[in-house]
Amino acid sequence: MTHYEMKMVRSHEDGEGIALYRKEAGLRGIDALKLIHVYPPQEQYPLANGRYINDASDLFLDIIDILDGNADDYHAVDTADAGSLPGTPGSVVHLRSLCTHAARRAADGSGNARRFKDARTLWDKIEKHVLARIVTPEAQPITDVRRSHNWKKNQPYKDIPANPDAWFVTEVYSRSNPRKDAVKAYRGINAVFEALLRAEGTGDVSSSAGQIREAIAENLDYPYYGEIAALLGDSNMLVFHNAESLAQWLRSEAGQHDAVFPDTPVEVYTVPDKSLDKDDPRYLPAQLLSAAGHFANIIAPKQDLRS
Repeated sequence: MTHYEMKMVRSHEDGEGIALYRKEAGLRGIDALKLIHVYPPQEQYPLANGRYINDASDLFLDIIDILDGNADDYHAVDTADAGSLPGTPGSVVHLRSLCTHAARRAADGSGNARRFKDARTLWDKIEKHVLARIVTPEAQPITDVRRSHNWKKNQPYKDIPANPDAWFVTEVYSRSNPRKDAVKAYRGINAVFEALLRAEGTGDVSSSAGQIREAIAENLDYPYYGEIAALLGDSNMLVFHNAESLAQWLRSEAGQHDAVFPDTPVEVYTVPDKSLDKDDPRYLPAQLLSAAGHFANIIAPKQDLRS
């Protein structure tokens, strides 16, 4: 998966084209854009079948390919050739807007009905496709994050799109007092964003968080695990894809009195689940301070683990 951006390009010959750019890895504030292709109007039809008949370019299908991690199939235009654009790059355009436009064209009967048969739910279909790949509740926790495997060095998952529903746990190994100093746990990337925006105000970190959040909302462009670790300022960040694995890790560490003790404070950040009543034992507020042992029992009661 590679970060991307699109801009409108006005050409006197072909009308309005859309330039697709690849972003180099890193926080979006310092990304460099490299041109992949400029799509004239005839290459902006959603789900056109020409792609499979004559290998024609299609903006929507190429974006899906990029979101699938196939960016290496698309070679960026050399910087020296960037001036050959058939027009001047203008305003940024987002995938959500293009999907909305496609849905309107399908609804009003314009365009080719066969090409637009899935256009009315195009955004939902692409979102479902992307999430099916990156939401991995059964994946193994990422806990080998120290020394040469930290997020600044050779962590294998550094440039992998983050599971947006995972638990991100920080400040485990950077505390001077493992018993009294708090560990931080964030349930999902939206909890990370909310916590950073509250704490940082208008700082650089909150600005980067806002840009990443917008990329998700408008382009389904999810951050890498390494980017989340950078936002949280912890090169030893741990990742747990479900509450059960986090609870098991907390209990194991507490039993060994290693990085965590049963009474070690855990600062918990969540986006509350609106489907749960506040009196439900499983309900977690936006912020919670709990002892590690007690917190493990909240998110994964032992009787649930035995059943």
